[in-house]
Amino acid sequence: MAVKFTIWTEAMLPAKEMLLPSPGKIGILRQLPPPEIIGLDETESTHIRLKTPENADIPEYRMIAARRQTAGRGQRGNSWESEPEKNLTFSLVVRPTDLRPTQQFCISEATALAVVTTLRAYGLEATVKWPNDIYVADSKICGILIDHSIDSQRILRTVISAGINANQLRFVSDAPNPTSIAMLTGQSVDLERLARTFMWTLREYMPLTSTARGRSLLHDAFRARLYRGDGRAWPFRDAATGVVFNGIIDDVMPDGRLLLRRDIDPEESAPHSYLFKEVAFII
Repeated sequence: MAVKFTIWTEAMLPAKEMLLPSPGKIGILRQLPPPEIIGLDETESTHIRLKTPENADIPEYRMIAARRQTAGRGQRGNSWESEPEKNLTFSLVVRPTDLRPTQQFCISEATALAVVTTLRAYGLEATVKWPNDIYVADSKICGILIDHSIDSQRILRTVISAGINANQLRFVSDAPNPTSIAMLTGQSVDLERLARTFMWTLREYMPLTSTARGRSLLHDAFRARLYRGDGRAWPFRDAATGVVFNGIIDDVMPDGRLLLRRDIDPEESAPHSYLFKEVAFII
């Protein structure tokens, strides 16, 4: 298998209009190695690749990007459709600083906001469909998969994987609502530039997970960018009962649970918490 090593340069300009400030005094700044992008012609899954024991010590922010994945993974075993050489499909590792397992969702927030900020550089205003799909209007442009290695006290290592639909113009799977940057803008995308923009932004946002103030800023920005998080009632389906109800997104908990308030009497009813797959948006 041919492997292309792309050396990072500082010539990449940051995405415009960052959603969050640089960490400064609200995040723990660490000396990190220069980010690197390794391009693979083909692999089963970049996510699976980085979870193997031989890659346990891979440096942080070394992106493994594949031109073609034969078994791309989504959340909870879902597959991810990606036409070869058309989209940015990748994985990388981060090692959080003193982050407890109960605070894990802030990593998802930082990653999702990095994608949203990256898309702004292409003129697209995106939202985050809980827990970690990225939408433009009512169409999905990116999916994110995050796995943690933890002990009883802290998160030791996190594998972040994502697929950003870039240049694909036709989707043939049964996914109901895919879109891509090229479909929305009418312009093709340089995948390496897209990767660099995302990497730069993620490295800016991730240190915010290391302090209470930083996590609060991340959460506020994430909450403001939630798909259908506008305070109005939207239809949902309870996965256990099949019942469709109108609910108002109240918040997202630090462990990732979604808080929904039934609109029957939203001022009086207590919000109900849902884990992923326990409730579904009706789009």
